[in-house]
Amino acid sequence: MPLRGEQIDFSRRTALYRLFDAEGRLLYVGIAFDPEVRWRAHATEKPWWGNVIERRVEWHETRTDALKAEVAAIKAEAPAYNVIDADEPHLKHVARKPGAPQSRQVKASDRDWAAYEAACWDKGLSRTADLRMYIKAQVAAHKRRLRETAASD
Repeated sequence: MPLRGEQIDFSRRTALYRLFDAEGRLLYVGIAFDPEVRWRAHATEKPWWGNVIERRVEWHETRTDALKAEVAAIKAEAPAYNVIDADEPHLKHVARKPGAPQSRQVKASDRDWAAYEAACWDKGLSRTADLRMYIKAQVAAHKRRLRETAASD
């Protein structure tokens, strides 16, 4: 996972990983430059982590390739705990951590949403990843402007 303010290197080799429970059910699909580091984060953040018994990793030459594979895997394989990029959440009873913020919704026409998805796909991103990157960039630019304004006063 990149550090705050760090640019993601989309040309870097990236792992796509799948996490399974004891019954062989697919719990989660994700990507990471270093899966071990990502799994340590999951262990502290995800209430379902204790159910993970098996981990499978496949490497992709670029993060763009891994992102495309991740979106396709989530749609085709319906992992239990992926909500982002899923056609619909697969487990309605999956609870957020207490105090976790509610996800936000963006309203757009079906035509615009489909065109946006195609544009994101061309960049090798899901809509969610593209929106998150855009929001982070806008927040960072806003903070820079605030610092520059404060420095000039």
